[in-house]
Amino acid sequence: MGEVFKCPKCGITTGSTDYCPNCGEPLSLGCPKCGTTWKYWENIKFCPNCGTKAEKVGVTRATRTLAGKSLARG
Repeated sequence: MGEVFKCPKCGITTGSTDYCPNCGEPLSLGCPKCGTTWKYWENIKFCPNCGTKAEKVGVTRATRTLAGKSLARG
């Protein structure tokens, strides 16, 4: 069974999805400067790659995760 998380906007249990299935809230945060992304539950407020303040991003804007892999599913 996958990990269970709650949407920060509506509170529904989401699992580790890219968007909340109830309200559509993006469940990824990212760096507008370098494109590094991570999930909101990792509690990162500034990019660990370049120090820029994190923003909510959809996975289509994401270029790489902290592990260097795209969040987009193919």
